[in-house]
Amino acid sequence: MTVLSVFSVCFSLLAVMPVLSQPLALGVVVLLFSLFSCVMVGLCVSSWYGYVLFLVYVGGLLVMFAYVAALVPNSIFLGIWVFFGFFCGMGLSIGLYLLVYVQDGGVVSWISEFGVSKFLFSSGFGLVSSSSVSIMVVLGAVLLINLLAVVKVCYYQQGPLRFHSELK
Repeated sequence: MTVLSVFSVCFSLLAVMPVLSQPLALGVVVLLFSLFSCVMVGLCVSSWYGYVLFLVYVGGLLVMFAYVAALVPNSIFLGIWVFFGFFCGMGLSIGLYLLVYVQDGGVVSWISEFGVSKFLFSSGFGLVSSSSVSIMVVLGAVLLINLLAVVKVCYYQQGPLRFHSELK
């Protein structure tokens, strides 16, 4: 039941993201989404793995987002659509979970299969196995793209922090 509530909050935060136009509110939603997704990984896989994943998110992706959010001017905040999107996403995720739960007659077989994979991930063997190496490659590619984006934004003569000599 805890995983269901964390998953529904994650799905609701994803439903709210397109509605937000203010960068600070979007940054808070990205931070909360990364926190709840890492809590879900911590509950399902390993608490150590969830903690390390959260540190990677905060250290890499959210620093770049905070830099971009600091450069964009504030805009009007539409609060009613945020709550509407959040509760619609929460209801949709709970409805999908109940549909799968009723259709399968329970999740007992899934939990018994999950116990073996949880042991593999908690011991560290599952993180570097041949079946999960594609996840590591994708995560490495995402971090490389973010590194290149930060370097491009911070480049002295072409980035947004260049000096405006014509204003002197």
